[in-house]
Amino acid sequence: MLKSCLSLVALLLFSFFVSAQKFEWESEVLLQSRYIWRGEMLGNAPAIEPSVTFTSGKFSFNVWGMLTTNNSYSEFDLVPSYQFDLFKVSLLDYYIPEKGESNQYLNFQKEKNRHSLEMNIDNYSIDEQRLKWMVGTFFSGDKNEETNKPFYSTYIEFKYPFTIFKINAEPSVGITPFKGMYANKFAFVNTSISFSKEFELSSRLSIPITASYTYNPYQDKQFVSGSTGLIFSSGK
Repeated sequence: MLKSCLSLVALLLFSFFVSAQKFEWESEVLLQSRYIWRGEMLGNAPAIEPSVTFTSGKFSFNVWGMLTTNNSYSEFDLVPSYQFDLFKVSLLDYYIPEKGESNQYLNFQKEKNRHSLEMNIDNYSIDEQRLKWMVGTFFSGDKNEETNKPFYSTYIEFKYPFTIFKINAEPSVGITPFKGMYANKFAFVNTSISFSKEFELSSRLSIPITASYTYNPYQDKQFVSGSTGLIFSSGK
């Protein structure tokens, strides 16, 4: 299953570059005070986060990485996506090395595989739709140790972005509907609000600044984080 899905990712990427006569790209290098993902802090130090996204028509391919400054956590993701009229479908391949263990990206043996796969549907990219939503379900890499079967861990998120004093605000709520990697039952696992502003230096270069507050009701944990960096693009 995993090898087949990764082969599909590679095929989609190859087809994209072969068939695309014209594509746009955007690249980011961000420095985050802490990496907060769906109500959890991953790693315990500031994180460097590079990424690049290629887009041609309705197809896009994102390559994303993250490494904390003390090596407490690292991640490398491949994300092919296809934009339909009202929503986008993405396949996320998460590669997360285990600290202190032998890690090989192409090693898919049962005990040494570090990949997890998630199918994601969202309407985040539709500008005229104020209420944003996303549903993501893992189908590989989140095994229930008790039953030896996948949890199919599912995360559902709603966002309602708006602008105040020329600053972008984005409150969000995330839940998991059943037992999985996020919680042992139905739970609210992420409530947050972020404020961001992007300063354009040119048509191809800008500086984003973001400040966020996150509270995980299920774990009763809260986090304050911020990020800045550089965004490069191919231009319009």
